[in-house]
Amino acid sequence: MTVVDIRNIFSKRDIEIFEVSRSFIYYAEEKNEGSANELFILEYNRATRRERLITNYTLEDPTFVEHIFSFSGSIVLILENGGNSLWLIEIDKKTGSEINRRKVVCTGSFRSCCALDESHILIYMGPDEENSEMFRQYKEMTGNDTLCYLYDLKTNSKTFVKNRLIAKLSGDGIKIMDVHGIKNVILLDPFADEEIKKGYYEEQRWINADIRDNIWLCDLNDLIRELEQGSEEITKKCIASADIKALARYMGIAGDKMYFRAKEFRTGNEKLCSYDVFTNSLRVECDLALPEDENTVYIIEENPFTVFTVTSGKDETVVRGVVNSTASLRYKSDLGGFVACIENRYAIATRAYYDEENELHSECTVYDSENGMSETYECSCYIKNNTLVIY
Repeated sequence: MTVVDIRNIFSKRDIEIFEVSRSFIYYAEEKNEGSANELFILEYNRATRRERLITNYTLEDPTFVEHIFSFSGSIVLILENGGNSLWLIEIDKKTGSEINRRKVVCTGSFRSCCALDESHILIYMGPDEENSEMFRQYKEMTGNDTLCYLYDLKTNSKTFVKNRLIAKLSGDGIKIMDVHGIKNVILLDPFADEEIKKGYYEEQRWINADIRDNIWLCDLNDLIRELEQGSEEITKKCIASADIKALARYMGIAGDKMYFRAKEFRTGNEKLCSYDVFTNSLRVECDLALPEDENTVYIIEENPFTVFTVTSGKDETVVRGVVNSTASLRYKSDLGGFVACIENRYAIATRAYYDEENELHSECTVYDSENGMSETYECSCYIKNNTLVIY
């Protein structure tokens, strides 16, 4: 395990970490300077332990929200305030210079965005006051509350997405998966949240509609080409599905596998399953039956994808790896709530507390199960593979 400390000893930092690689860590820091906010894009060199300013922006509109996507040679920054326009900025990672800057105007109000690759961005828009009637008619035709544009950074052009599935999803419903150099897209298409779908199951004798959760797989290059061509249909494959009697929900990605949770409403049986994108094999990884001990829960970490059972007692917390982990350890509960386990050895626990001046503090503790030693930092933390970033 490697601990990387990017805390500032002189002031607290409002940081968003957006990439952790073997050599560098990239993050954004926002500071309030009077009537404007300053946004800094920073790089931390893990070998030299030095921080480098890539670029910075003065956000004169304090309502701006940033969305950051990192690629091998560039960073894509989107600034929006929920209106019908957004700034789309492409930054060279090495020099900090702007490769591209465009103000993009769309119909409606901004809802979400997703980078398919370094050149193609999906932008989702929802109803606003000016276009409420148009969105009403659009929903009658498509069943969708949002419309979607594909923006091409190379040509600075945007294409209206005609495919109803892509237009229905939000940025969170699209996952990019790189398998042996081939980039795939996972499309998450649940019917509704779990309680709503269970309610439909309980009243299913009155329902004739096909109520179904689907998880789809498609090739990234094929998807981009079809969307740019204005195709209403896309080439995709269903890799998990559940009708009104069950549930299928995405959980995470690790290596060649996409993991999802499957639950049968009649029996309550719940399992964690995986689909191997390379071999096309589907398997049950483990049973997610509720433990008899009410203090035991399943903890599922998406990145890297791991599953643990955690039993929290008054004096002791017991952690056991279930999927992608062979951890078996225990630590004193007063160290904090379990967050993750690195290298099957180091338990990461966090806790929050208020001081005498009613100021909120965060603590992160690393417990080494091999020697029983622990170290506590006053900070927030971010975990990627075997790296713990404290900030």
